[in-house]
Parts: sequence; C-alpha cells; structure tokens
Amino acid sequence: MPNSPLPAGTVFLLDMLQKKRALLFRSASREIVCRELREVPDFLREVETARAQGAHVAGFLAYELGYAFEPKLRERWQRTGDLLGWFGVYDAPETLSLSDAEDLLAAAAGNKTSSLGPPEFDMTSDQYGDAFAKVRDHLAKGDIFQVNLTIRASLRHEGSPEALFLRLMRNQPVAHAAYLHLEDRAVLSLSPELFLEREGKILRTRPMKGTAPRGLDEDGDQRIACDLASDPKQRAENTMIVDLMRNDLSRISVPGSVQVTKLCDVERYQSLFQMTSTIEAELEEDVEFSRIIENLFPCGSITGAPKLSAMLIADRLETSPRGIYTGSIGHIEPSGDFAFNVAIRTLDLRKDGRCIAGTGSGVVFDSGAGPEYDECKLKLSFISRETKSFELLETLAWMPNEGFVLLERHLARLASSARYFAYDFDRERLCAELTRRAEGWSGPQRIRVLLGKDGGVSISAAPLVSASDNTVWHVRIASQRTRSDDVFLYHKTTNRAFYDDTRQQMAAESGCDEVLFVNEAGYLTEGSFTSLFVAQNGRLLTPGLRHGLLPGTFRAGLLEQGIAVEADLRREDLGGAKVFVGNSVRGLIPVTVIS
Repeated sequence: MPNSPLPAGTVFLLDMLQKKRALLFRSASREIVCRELREVPDFLREVETARAQGAHVAGFLAYELGYAFEPKLRERWQRTGDLLGWFGVYDAPETLSLSDAEDLLAAAAGNKTSSLGPPEFDMTSDQYGDAFAKVRDHLAKGDIFQVNLTIRASLRHEGSPEALFLRLMRNQPVAHAAYLHLEDRAVLSLSPELFLEREGKILRTRPMKGTAPRGLDEDGDQRIACDLASDPKQRAENTMIVDLMRNDLSRISVPGSVQVTKLCDVERYQSLFQMTSTIEAELEEDVEFSRIIENLFPCGSITGAPKLSAMLIADRLETSPRGIYTGSIGHIEPSGDFAFNVAIRTLDLRKDGRCIAGTGSGVVFDSGAGPEYDECKLKLSFISRETKSFELLETLAWMPNEGFVLLERHLARLASSARYFAYDFDRERLCAELTRRAEGWSGPQRIRVLLGKDGGVSISAAPLVSASDNTVWHVRIASQRTRSDDVFLYHKTTNRAFYDDTRQQMAAESGCDEVLFVNEAGYLTEGSFTSLFVAQNGRLLTPGLRHGLLPGTFRAGLLEQGIAVEADLRREDLGGAKVFVGNSVRGLIPVTVIS
C-alpha cells in the first residue's frame, strides 16, 4: 500500500510499562542486510558506521547470527537464505504516546481483522521428551549446567498484521515490544525482556529466567510470587545465567565494574510472573556496538551455561532454526546509546500466510520433561489469549445520615483489583469526586463507580428504593455452571454479562428476582449481584472464595464480625434451611428457592 502510514521499512518500538511511549522509525534512507555468516563482521561495521555518521539505526539480529562468533557453531550453520540481520537507517524517530501509537496501528489495519490458526509444533511431546532425555545425559555428565531447549510453532495467519499486533499489545503490555514491517514479512514482538541497554559508558542487561502463572486475585498473586522467589530450581536457573552474563560483560568492561544490582526479582505480567536479575558494568574506552555484540550475543538467558556448549547441544537437538526468535530487536542512537530486547514472544509473519512462533524453557538436572513442555505452551499462550476491554466496577449505597455505606471496603476492593490488572487508581481523587457529587443528594442513592485502565473515573447515581422488612425474593439455580478458574469471578468488573444475561433470561421465564450459580465441581458460589448465605446452628454459612466468587464487601463485614463463616455448600444444603442473599446496597434479604 503506497499510502500506508506504516510502509515497508518501518520499525515501531513500544514501552507500555515504564516510559509509556513509542518510537516510530519510517522511511528508511537505506537498509543494511545480512544473509551469510561471512557477512556478519562487515554488516556490524556498516551499522556502526551509519550510527557514527549521525543516523539512527533500528532493526533486528537473528539468533543464528551469533554462530559467526564461534568456529564450532560456524561449522554447524546451514544456509537457509533467511535474514541473519536487518537494520534500517533513519533520521530521528517520531515519539508518540501509546494512544497515538494505537491510533496509527488502527489506521494501518483499516477495516481488516486478523486471525491465527491452531499451532502445529515442530516437536510432539514424545519428541520433546526424547530431546529432553539427551539433555539430561549432558547435564549428568557435567557437559552443561543448563540449556534453553526451544521448539517452534507454525500457524496460518489471515488479515492485518497491524490488527494482530494491536490486539496482542492490548492483551500483554510489556516494556520492550516491537513491530517491524519489511518487504516480505512483519515481525511482532511482545517481549518483556531487556537484552542490552547502553547509557554512555554503562552497559546494562536484565536476563529473565524463572516463570510461574498468575493467580486469580491479589492474594493468590502474592503467594505465587513468594513461591517463585524462593523456588530453588528457579533461583538456580536465574543465578547461573547471571554468572554467565557477568562473565560476558567482564570481557569488555573496566575491571571490577561488573555489578549485580538486582538478583532474582519477581515481575508481574498480564498472564505470568517472571524472575529477573539486573547486571551493570562500565565499558572500556572505545568499545563499539560490533564488539559488544560479538561478546554478548545471543543473550545467555536463551542459551544456557556454559554458553558455547549449550548452544551446540541445542543446535543438535532442536529441529528447526530459531531465526528472529531469541535474537534481538532494537535501536541505536547517533551517540552510541542503544536498547535491544530479547526477541521472545515474537511472531514472524510471512506474506504467504505462514506464521512462525518460538517458545522454550531453561532445563536443569532436576527439571521434568512434562513440566518444561507445559511451560513452553504457557509462554506461547499470549497468542490466543483474548482479553476483553473492561472497567472496574463498584456499586455502593449513600444514605443521608450515614454517607457512603462500607466505603473503605469498596475502596480497598477497587484498589486491590486495580493493582491486579495494572489499572491506574487515584484514591484521593475518587474520594474528592464522591464527596463533591454527594452535595447534591437528599435521599438514599445507589452509586455506580467505573474505573478505566488509564485511571479515568465515571460516577453515576440513582434513587435507592429500600426493600421492606417483609420482602422475600424468589431465586433459581442457574443451569449453566461457572468455572472456579475464571479470573473475572474474583473481581467486580463490567465483564459480567454472563451473570446479568442468565438472571434476565431466568427472570423472564419464571419471574425470579435473583439466580444462584454452581461451579464445575458442584459447589454453590453466589448470585448475579449478591452474596449467598445459609443459616445453620445460629451462624450464616457463605461459600469460600476458592470456588469462584466475588469478595463482596457486605460478605466481608459479616465474616469479620463472626456472623458468617466460609463453608463448602451444595444445592442440597439449601433444602429446609433459611437462605439469604445480600450486598452492601440491599443488606440481607431472605429468599425462597424455586425450581
């Protein structure tokens, strides 16, 4: 498309977590390309020359480019004709806000959508198990301490690469994302990992090694993060790579300047936790980009240790070239400063509809083939995971003589979900706005608060009609079951259409006021907008959160006061018992269960 806002030769680098900006390089004055190992030294020198002449250069290095630096690896390289490296030469990049970057990607996508077919892996679980067994033999012999064993998935892609990248970046915000539009392909990288960053004479690397899935709520996250931080296997993997990177850095750094500034930190992302460490060093005088790459590329976090032995073993056991996967994408400024990611969570989309995605994990002696293969699949799940846009929601009551009912509990729940989903939340601003709005109310109000990802708040109010003392609601058991692993059941958001739709449908059929849900294991959970309570022996029993339900503020108050206790409840527990539903707006309401 000659009028495309992102023509061939475009490089888009996005930091969605820290700097929250995008750098856009388009209209390259020329391209610097490498296809042969023998071309690598000249390729890197040409990149350095362009930088020294005042240009910005942005592009990528494929994993196999690193074979050029070791004779034993050079012997094993097989020419595929694919790119080993590509850089565009540019004037200064455009700096865009993230919203402007999204608008530009949407404009480039036009009305086109995007879809990916199911992945076909280049290793079955049995084949992976065979390769894993050979890795274990090498580990047992002491040939290596760790190796990053990777596999490739092939998928069919249809539609707009820009639309796909836009969806992926919304689903998985990271600090080192990249979009490259070349003549024959588009490269989409949702990498959370920094390979190298140069600021003056300081060179910094932040390898990632160690993975765990997210919890369902903030408490679950904290437990998982603590377990990951103290896991001996994960810490051992990470520390091995730290030692490797320290050794690599020492070759080009002022003696004694290499320092580990952070060791085995746990970072939270949309779908998983990653363990990271940070190592810094002061570069020797006149160390150019080519020498840095020669000594440190590829990143040790995706090779193993010792580096050469691990790369040789991986080359023998992996069934296809890695290509841009586990290579690096980034940008060099005219000053010589630069930043490059580790190209993980990266898709290589070809014009013929092929899409290649790599995934892998670090294998040490006490690893298991099954868990490592599962970890590979977990890391690739970012491709298919679809996160709908939603707002965080709180519904509370305001009374003329009491003010906002259970306000502190509502604010605490909102803050907890905001932290979990990485939403901006300004508590003081919200409280000030609630106070201002309350000045115009005279009678009881039902308040609805919506919080957007960027911290934007919407408040609406409507008159609240209190239920009379003799009100009894009719409730039905929903036929469709919930799943206790559905994260949205643990947070109050606008993504609750399933609950609302079920209640409205069953109300239309039978005139019921509320519905009660049962999870996949047959345990009662909650109503569509209320918590469930069953009276027994002078106490109120309420389902445990682990069954998949919202931590209601009214429910939390009754638990704290000892009026209610958590219990495993099934449908038969409702027979002959006094049953109630309740929330902070309505209080406790007796119900009759109807069929």
